[in-house]
Amino acid sequence: MDNDLNRSIRLLENALSSTNKGLLKKSFIQRHLGADENISRTSIPAVDTDLRNVINKHFSFNENVVSSLIQADQTVTGNVLQASQTPWKTTFDSLYTEFFEILSTHAGGYDILDIVTELARCCSDALKIIQSLKSKVAVSQLEEEISLEKERNTWRLIFILYQDRLLTQNLMKDDCEPIQYFGQSEKLCVQNLFKRNNLIRESQLIIDWLECSAADRDDETLVFSDSTVGWENTLHQLKSADTIAFSSTRQIVTQLDPDAPNYQKKSLHDLDAEDEKRLIEKIFMEIRCGKLEEAQKLCRQCGHAWKAALYEGWRLFHDPNNKEDYEPDVNMDNQDDEMDSNEMKDIEGNCNRDIWKNMAIKFCKQDYLSLYERAAIATFCGYLSSILTVCNTWEDCLWAHMKTMVDIRVESEIRDCVQRNNDYLSLPDEYWNQRMSLNEIFSNLESSKNARVREESRKPEHIIQKYIILDEIPTLLLKFEEWIEEQHNIPTNFLRFLAHLVLFFDQIGQGHHREIIEKVLEAYIKRLMVLNETQLVAFYVSKLNPTNQVLLYSKYLEKIIAQEDRKDALMFAEDSGLDVHAITKQVVENIRNIPHATEEDGNLQHKITEVDKYKISSLDWILYDEYQRAEAIVQTNALIFTFLTLGKLDAAQLAFNKVPPNSVEKIIAEGVVNDKVNQTIKEYLCYKAYLDAQEAFSEWFKHCKSQPMPPDSLPENVPFPEKVAHQHRESQYKAELGRWKLTFAHYVKNAKAKLYNVILFPDGWIVGAEEEDFLRSTCIPEIVLLLYAVLYESGQHEECLQLADIIASEKYGIYKVYSKEKLGEILVKLCESSVALLNAKKDPWGNETSA
Repeated sequence: MDNDLNRSIRLLENALSSTNKGLLKKSFIQRHLGADENISRTSIPAVDTDLRNVINKHFSFNENVVSSLIQADQTVTGNVLQASQTPWKTTFDSLYTEFFEILSTHAGGYDILDIVTELARCCSDALKIIQSLKSKVAVSQLEEEISLEKERNTWRLIFILYQDRLLTQNLMKDDCEPIQYFGQSEKLCVQNLFKRNNLIRESQLIIDWLECSAADRDDETLVFSDSTVGWENTLHQLKSADTIAFSSTRQIVTQLDPDAPNYQKKSLHDLDAEDEKRLIEKIFMEIRCGKLEEAQKLCRQCGHAWKAALYEGWRLFHDPNNKEDYEPDVNMDNQDDEMDSNEMKDIEGNCNRDIWKNMAIKFCKQDYLSLYERAAIATFCGYLSSILTVCNTWEDCLWAHMKTMVDIRVESEIRDCVQRNNDYLSLPDEYWNQRMSLNEIFSNLESSKNARVREESRKPEHIIQKYIILDEIPTLLLKFEEWIEEQHNIPTNFLRFLAHLVLFFDQIGQGHHREIIEKVLEAYIKRLMVLNETQLVAFYVSKLNPTNQVLLYSKYLEKIIAQEDRKDALMFAEDSGLDVHAITKQVVENIRNIPHATEEDGNLQHKITEVDKYKISSLDWILYDEYQRAEAIVQTNALIFTFLTLGKLDAAQLAFNKVPPNSVEKIIAEGVVNDKVNQTIKEYLCYKAYLDAQEAFSEWFKHCKSQPMPPDSLPENVPFPEKVAHQHRESQYKAELGRWKLTFAHYVKNAKAKLYNVILFPDGWIVGAEEEDFLRSTCIPEIVLLLYAVLYESGQHEECLQLADIIASEKYGIYKVYSKEKLGEILVKLCESSVALLNAKKDPWGNETSA
């Protein structure tokens, strides 16, 4: 009760506000079944009662809980209705979180059927909320509501069928088992049939499931008084025609026995005729809902005890006082108790049941009787055609066929196994000709003369129920694949249903088509991605194979920008057991491979674009975990290389700045540094040297352009005050120039050192990288030219010429990266330095001359 109340409050809150979600643990557990668990459904009456108790126990919902919550605050509900025309949509959407929480919190002692129970209960709770909200809006029926009701019924069907299948998987007997004999006890015969025949037992479970589902939809409103006399208006008119307020418009019967309207060819009083019609329909609906006792009680209350007696003739005969009805090798539950007791017990059932059934079949053929009256009796004598005349839905028709199938199989078993002093009265051939298999039953429904039944047979929910009943899960999974591939607008709630179905089948070992399970889960996960349900996405991604986990979750993480959201996404992934390192690596690679923007003329942009910023920010994914520093450097190196090839130094610098300064030290401190990691670190230091050199040159160049300009000269005839001002400006200029030269020398020294670091990098700059030739042939000649510019502008022409020795040195092998064009370009520059030396009265190499 507390669980129901808590869930109801949460559902109500969800309907009135936004959904709250908590981080919960993941689970999906294995079921272990014992062979000694009892099967309590051992006879037709027992099946009806016990199974209904099981269903009610696991799936019942306290109707007062939600109604009291809703009615407690009419103002709040009114506000919701005013705010939205579909206040129930939030309740539908909350099912995603509800199902996730059920799966993630059921661990340890819970088994898979407990999860199914909770899923069904969750659907039932949501239906109660929706119906309460819908009653306040001018809406009669919601398509989503119908779908949710069928989903709930399907979870119930799964529970009752698989509880039986899993419990009895170790108790299955050989189909060729010899026939057992039980004397004259029909009840014991049928008990044994239900124990050893899985098909009949499951068929009865399906019947009870259909009746339970019908009972949930049945209108419980009383339409008759608590106690009355049968045909009271007719009786009153016959006794006191002068005093009756409303006499019948037609000539009425003069006798009040049940057959009087037939043999007298006269009708009842108009009011009685209307009451009779409603009573008969209500009786059938009670029977359809599995409430035979309620139907009989209603008959007695309305003064028709004879009608109640009609529905007693089908009961199985059993005399507990007859010891000859027991076989010593038959293990019956209550055999010892009955044999040891000397007390006379009541005889059960109808010893002339065969006579009753023959008469009941003839009764069903009487045209003068109401269709519902004939259908009610046909339900218990197995006369299918009479039941189908009042069945207008797929569920009703399936119920009619299943009732008939079980009836025929039970009748056949009784006639084969029960010994009587006199033979059973033979039944008409048309009764035996109704025998059908489950496949034939569903074929009949799909080709029914009733257009509505044919249409409902094609509904996905009924197709799912059909294959679950047939236990053809591989075929059902193929249907799932067909729906996923052919229908791109499948409702998200239905995808949720399919996803949890395939998880159930996979858990019980029936996931025969793993690739289909993956397709269904991926389709549902992609819908959750659209809804931005990160926690749910992480949980359901964990149900995929490892490769798909990485690909799908990394694809989802690409769109997450905010730092807090990213941290939450990684936390959810870790809690769900995902490979966070592989996923974050894949995210960065996915983003890094996004094409770069181009200008209209086709040239790559050199300014930093939003795409560039997005790629740089992606490095954060692998910087959250310190144990991924090596991978962070790998990805940073790759991104810097991309930016360098595009000429985007600023973007490369931003990418480099993302890596914490102490990363190399942390990697080395971990102690596991192989050749690959060594090469990664070397490349990282090479890029650092290059970017530092570029930054040092930029600072030098900026300072070079900021050299103070001398004041303009004055004419000779200017006034004295202006001359004084000019002298002051000249003195200021000389002071600024002196400071500039000092700073200039510092920038020259720094730039030279940083540029030489690239040219003279130990073992060669970027040597060993994948794109070594391209980077060296592009960057080193550029760095040499930058160094030359610094030396030339600072007047260090001798050192400019020394660059030729460095380029030609075999030790550094720099000449190998030069093309003819670039080599010619640097030689021209060196010639300029030689000219400058000659102008300075030195030889072309900078040596002092004697001239």
